[in-house]
Amino acid sequence: MGQGSLPAAHERLRRAAAAIEPGTPAQPFIDALTELVQAQADTTGFVVLHCWVEILEQHFPPELPDPDHTTD
Repeated sequence: MGQGSLPAAHERLRRAAAAIEPGTPAQPFIDALTELVQAQADTTGFVVLHCWVEILEQHFPPELPDPDHTTD
């Protein structure tokens, strides 16, 4: 288990992701997970924190505060 089985698991993930119709509400999650797994496949250690942040912010960008938002 582990690094040796990652390529096969990664390929199954890519095939499953490709089979999902584009534009579904889950698309950002699918894209982020696929990219994170690719980043892990490209390294022999762990994906470093700044890479996680880069990938997640690409798919889930931080929103600017809405000055008109109220908590009524």
